Parts: sequence; structure tokens; C-alpha cells
Amino acid sequence: MTSDVDDCSVDDYSGLVGRELPGGTCSIEQWKAWLMADALGDDPWAGGVHPVLAWMTSVGGMGLSWDEFFAWFGATAADGPMFGEHRTVFHGELTCADYRVSGTITSVDRKSGRRTGVFDVVGYELQLRRDDELVATCWNSLILPRGGAA
Repeated sequence: MTSDVDDCSVDDYSGLVGRELPGGTCSIEQWKAWLMADALGDDPWAGGVHPVLAWMTSVGGMGLSWDEFFAWFGATAADGPMFGEHRTVFHGELTCADYRVSGTITSVDRKSGRRTGVFDVVGYELQLRRDDELVATCWNSLILPRGGAA
């Protein structure tokens, strides 16, 4: 599909596939695990770490703010980006600990809908490591509206 939406094509961003995110570190602390369990209706006194903290920790340590991430794709928060899909694969036990986060852009696809207009779907993967152990891989997608008619 050829598009003049925002004077760019998906080719302008497909070169970002394979680009590594800066990465960083993020911790799951006992108080955070307790609050998450309580907020989600689990028994906070039972111990353990709720699986949703894998995603929260991975984005907390990806090394970019959301505004910086959107800017890689010529978008801003004012454009109305939306969370697309998410999948977490656990390779080890999630515990209260410090984690190192690394990530990569995995895909950029332009799509269009009769009612939604043109949008890009950006896939990215974040890996969560405790020491040298890979604990979780979180794959996510963002929907970036591009406006215009389909």
C-alpha cells in the first residue's frame, strides 16, 4: 500500500526492525509484589510475585520513556498510541530481585481499516534477566494511528 499519511511510509520505519532498545535495570521489591497481589485480588501474604510484574519490570527497565519510544516512529502521545498485544514466556521463576532488561524492535507493519484509517503496528520484545539467567521474555505490540482515510 502506498500512503502519504504524515508524508511517510512504513519503509521509513522498517529500518528500525532489529534496533536494540537502550535497556537498563529495574527491581521487583517486596512492597511492590505485595501491593500488586493486593490490587489484583491475590493473597498478598502468600508471598510470590504476580506474573504481571514481568511486563511492568521489563518496560520499567527498557531504557526509554514512552515519549522517546514513540518518537523513534515519528509519533507522540497526542497521536493516541494504543497497547496492542502482549505475550510473556517464563523461562525461570519471577522473584523479588534486581533485573537487567534488554530489548529489540521485532516488526513494523502498516495496516488500514475502513473506520480506523491508517495505522502502524510496532512489535518489540523485552528480555528480563536476573544475574545471567533469562527469566522472562515479553513480546508486545503498539498501535500507532497515522490518520488519513483507508
